[in-house]
Amino acid sequence: MAEFREKEETEEPARLLDPERLSFTRDDPEWEDHLRALLARSDDSELKSFVSDLYTSDIAHFFEKLSFEESDRLFKLLDPEEQGLLLLDLDDNIKERFLDHLSHEELATIVGEQQSDTAADILGELDDEQRGRILSRLDPDDRFEVSELLGYPEGTAGSIMAREFVSVLETDTVKKAIANVRRISRETDDIYNVFVVDKAGRYRGHISLRRLILTRPSTRVKKIMEEELLPLPATMDVEEVANSFTRYDFITAPVVDERGVLIGRITADDILEVMQDEASEDFLRMGGVSAEETLKTPVWRAAAVRVLWLTINLATAFLAASIVRFFEDTIEKVVILAALMPIVAGMGGNAASQTMAFTIRNLALGEISKQGSRRVVFREMGIGLINGLSLGIFAGLLVFMLTHHVILSGLISFALFGNMLIAAAIGSSVPILLQKWNIDPAIGSSIFVTTCTDMGGFFFLLGMARLLLPFLLSGIQ
Repeated sequence: MAEFREKEETEEPARLLDPERLSFTRDDPEWEDHLRALLARSDDSELKSFVSDLYTSDIAHFFEKLSFEESDRLFKLLDPEEQGLLLLDLDDNIKERFLDHLSHEELATIVGEQQSDTAADILGELDDEQRGRILSRLDPDDRFEVSELLGYPEGTAGSIMAREFVSVLETDTVKKAIANVRRISRETDDIYNVFVVDKAGRYRGHISLRRLILTRPSTRVKKIMEEELLPLPATMDVEEVANSFTRYDFITAPVVDERGVLIGRITADDILEVMQDEASEDFLRMGGVSAEETLKTPVWRAAAVRVLWLTINLATAFLAASIVRFFEDTIEKVVILAALMPIVAGMGGNAASQTMAFTIRNLALGEISKQGSRRVVFREMGIGLINGLSLGIFAGLLVFMLTHHVILSGLISFALFGNMLIAAAIGSSVPILLQKWNIDPAIGSSIFVTTCTDMGGFFFLLGMARLLLPFLLSGIQ
């Protein structure tokens, strides 16, 4: 979409090595003071020069510390291409205010200067009416490309791909291919590979720029193209796309439709953002926190989301408490059991969290589907067996040193051993089952797994204590 802006070879290195630019860091208060000092002046020439040397992500960081009037003044000093990149970096509340503040003409100008994937991301922040008005102001070709990207479901390869790519026919000569690359490069930046297609547009392979330049001009593209760069279906889930990039060390990858026609490309920087978002989302969901919550989310809204999971956690806690209630008479007679109960439950919960984290990670990477879920569960059971024996013996020795009671020492050893096995079995199987039921494993695993280890630990400890109650009482007395 956006016209590629050619620069002098010395311009970018000069920008990167500018001492004035490097004298400030993102968290350096002098940067903010300097920026505020420039804002206090009526002349914007120096302010524009200073802002033009900043990364849009750093500008977005400082927008949070400025008034909207100051932010708007800085925003207008940027060119439309940088304005679009800045919009995507802004905090949601600030971004929403800017999108409401900008006219449809201004937004159309900004969107028209972006790469297709960035343009689609900006339009995705708008409601249907605003989106339609801005699309109507774009060039027909740009409108078609962006509309096509917006048509793919969120979380698929098609939704994050860019429509700008360089392709050549497999029947072309190297000379013709290089000419084609030069022509298309004005609309496509960051060219890593040249994709090769047949006359129907179907993806056939790729060529590195280096090999294309060094090959004799009369050579046919088909003879020098490589085929190991696997095309990604447009409907592939973004997590699977990220797995492909990490597994095969992709820098860029072609995206094809159901017919195998090349329709776009995904680059590594797109995947880094996806992986960061997915990791943050999974981490928050494991704690029952919405992925959309930020420091500026209203307190009442954040509390409403969190209280749902806390209520479920409270209900499951009552299930564990019912086990304790059932053995209340045993605890009254052997009071030291009340001190040992948190140890058994806590160790089981920690072991289950380790197993669950490992399982969820490998589910996200797609490793479990290749290795088989049974193998994973049996592996974790083996680890639980070893850890259960080790920790059970160690805990038994500590209890014996404190109480000099053999039966009580054996009881804590047995309870820890049993709960470690439960932790391994539940911690590995629950995430797998949730995924098979099309439920995000990170959402509810922790609550259900912790409840099972608490109930299992209490049952092992208190159940065996009731069976061995006469021996326990005689030893304690």
